[in-house]
Amino acid sequence: MTFFKFKFFLFLFACLFANLLQAQKMNSTGITIAEIKTIHSTILNEDRKIYVYTPANHSEPLPVIYLMDGENISLVAGIVDFLYQTNQLPPLIVVGIGNYEYDRNRDLSPTHSLLNMDGTSNSINFKTTGGGENFLKFINDELIPYVEKNYKPSPNKIFFGHSFGGLMSAYCLLNHPEMFNSYIAVSPALWWDKESIFKNSDLLNKNKDYSHKTVFFSDGNEGAEFHKSVIKLQSLLQQKKITGLRYKYIPYPEETHNSELVKATQDGLNFVFENWKPAKSDTTLELVVKFYEKRSEQLGFQELPPEQVINEMGYKFLNVPNNFDKAIKCFELNTKNYPTSYNAFDSLGDGYSAKGDKVKAIAAYKKSIAINPNVEETQKKLKALE
Repeated sequence: MTFFKFKFFLFLFACLFANLLQAQKMNSTGITIAEIKTIHSTILNEDRKIYVYTPANHSEPLPVIYLMDGENISLVAGIVDFLYQTNQLPPLIVVGIGNYEYDRNRDLSPTHSLLNMDGTSNSINFKTTGGGENFLKFINDELIPYVEKNYKPSPNKIFFGHSFGGLMSAYCLLNHPEMFNSYIAVSPALWWDKESIFKNSDLLNKNKDYSHKTVFFSDGNEGAEFHKSVIKLQSLLQQKKITGLRYKYIPYPEETHNSELVKATQDGLNFVFENWKPAKSDTTLELVVKFYEKRSEQLGFQELPPEQVINEMGYKFLNVPNNFDKAIKCFELNTKNYPTSYNAFDSLGDGYSAKGDKVKAIAAYKKSIAINPNVEETQKKLKALE
């Protein structure tokens, strides 16, 4: 069978226009974009709500986006899901961290300040600011271990923030680069506390490991003072020329502070996952495997060939006369790399069945059913052979 049933494209629009504060309810049809979990943080001394989006029918470890202001999960995960369904991104997990429901100004500010961007005082809203380090400690010591225990993440972690969340993404990159592999900062509020983020003389020090890191940042039409701080980050990255650090800055002068998030989400993720899949000229299994070996070297950790990529290659071979063995080789690789995938064994059964090897086809279908007995199509194929 094909690897995934193609989802209805209008799902994206349900995601974009749903109530962001009720992310689990997308529309009247009952479509769900994310499950909501509550975990207790000893570090923050409070219960924290997280929103978790996972793509359907995946058994392999997946990259994880850690999204600040997780109430925006409907927008970001909706775009992620649509880009995945249209083969523009690999499958990803999105973990949204609720901030608006808590003390957002405390969590998403690295230093204490009472000043607005124009220098006026905001003693009411900013009185608790400066908790950013503690918030990062919560993510590193409590949230990431929770995700690793309860989901199936790969080593590839992306830190995503907008506005004050973008400030914390940039701050984490400059001060704790080891926490994440990639950083996305959409309209980061780098003006905060008189640009205190730039006052550390040790920024981008070569003694810190920035190899295999990727950074995307942007701004909209927020004005000259806001833009000046973002350009300062671009200049810093240009001057330091850190080996192994990829970065990209895109201005969106026609977008507002909020509307920019839609475009920057897609552009940022496309940059982070640039060249994530083999070229069309990689037409053999050997070339595809070599592609992911080279990509693993670039990433700094092993990335197995995605199950979907190899599965699709297998079916292409299966549809060409006398290429059954090539197809079976693809399907066998998936069963080796993803031994808990019912679909990998179902596809292997299809390969053996097409070749006329009834015994091996039956064995593969039975293995698939043992993993997931609820797939009627596999049950029908097994029954037809027995």
